[in-house]
Amino acid sequence: MNIFSALRVYAGKWSEKKVESFKAEEIALVDKAEGVESQYGLSVCFFMKAGGQSYIPLDQNSSAAIGDTIDLTKAQVVTLCKQGENDIYRVRI
Repeated sequence: MNIFSALRVYAGKWSEKKVESFKAEEIALVDKAEGVESQYGLSVCFFMKAGGQSYIPLDQNSSAAIGDTIDLTKAQVVTLCKQGENDIYRVRI
């Protein structure tokens, strides 16, 4: 073992860990999904049938605009990973 294997790595790059479609049970929980402005740029706001909202930022290459209705049957969830960080999620359209 070397000293660097025990240390946290900083300034790494985010990379795709997994890309998957929304599951039917996830889609069933959502009343509507809409493109909105957020602190991370453009995000998808999920208006939940049970009340409240959840947000996931859009993937860099997605082409949605503020106010667009997002079709979750066509969208994908991208899981990004980076050493020393928790996984993050993006929506790809």
